[in-house]
Amino acid sequence: MVNRVSTYAYTNTVVSENMRLQTKYADLNTQISSGLISQDFKGIAKDSQYLLAVESSQDKLTAYNANGNSTLALVNIMYSTLGQLENMANSMLSNITSALGGDLVPGTIVATQADNAMRETAGLLNLRVGGRYIFSGSDIDTVPVDLTDPAWIPQTAPSVVNSSYYQGNSTVNSSQISETFTVNYGVKADNTAFEKIFRAYNILFNNPTSGADKTEASDLIQQAITDIANIRGLLSTQARSIEEQTDKNEQDRIYLKELSSSIKEVDIPSASVRLTEVQGQLEASYSASVRILNLSLVNYL
Repeated sequence: MVNRVSTYAYTNTVVSENMRLQTKYADLNTQISSGLISQDFKGIAKDSQYLLAVESSQDKLTAYNANGNSTLALVNIMYSTLGQLENMANSMLSNITSALGGDLVPGTIVATQADNAMRETAGLLNLRVGGRYIFSGSDIDTVPVDLTDPAWIPQTAPSVVNSSYYQGNSTVNSSQISETFTVNYGVKADNTAFEKIFRAYNILFNNPTSGADKTEASDLIQQAITDIANIRGLLSTQARSIEEQTDKNEQDRIYLKELSSSIKEVDIPSASVRLTEVQGQLEASYSASVRILNLSLVNYL
């Protein structure tokens, strides 16, 4: 170093500046290739706690929407199933009306129609979705309707309320869709609408020729049809509430994702401009370093 015009201290300064620019150039290259400001939290130390909180909120919203979407699917399936029950009840009501018009419809036909409708209704209410019975309340592993239950006895007019066929529990299902919103949803197979339908079919099956029994069965089915329409309206309201909340969750999640990106992700165009600037500075510094380090006292003697 003694044969150089530049001083030792100045040479060290030039070398240090080169190393700083090299490091900066490498960091910018890494940012552009990875899309991240830093590869670890140390590089964004002042924002790390905030970033963790934002990402945690994102994860919660994702989980809430998973709950919401699965719940919405169940509610829609219930709505569709009740539509099938309603259609079947209307068809059976038409059959009873025909039977009440005279003796043109044999009792055996009425009994068969009632038995088929009763079994099909039980089958619909025993629907299992994703490994769970959806009309059993929270007792999702239990088949909700058992028409062989000894307490569910044959009935005649005037009949009495009897939902002993129901094997589930009394708990209404609920699902948390946000921090502050939990929705109670669904319907159980012991609902009065279904009890009336089963009782009507029970009466018709056991007393297919009695005018009084057919009249009471007809009245029960008409009431049940109205009740089912009301239940479907409630399910529709529940579905709308779930959709609105999940939409809001998704908007919040997108906002938080953008916020998270602004903290940890690099602005590629800006970083590219800075990279070009640093590259120019580094080339100039290298050029200056070469000239300085090549200077010798011999050239001036």
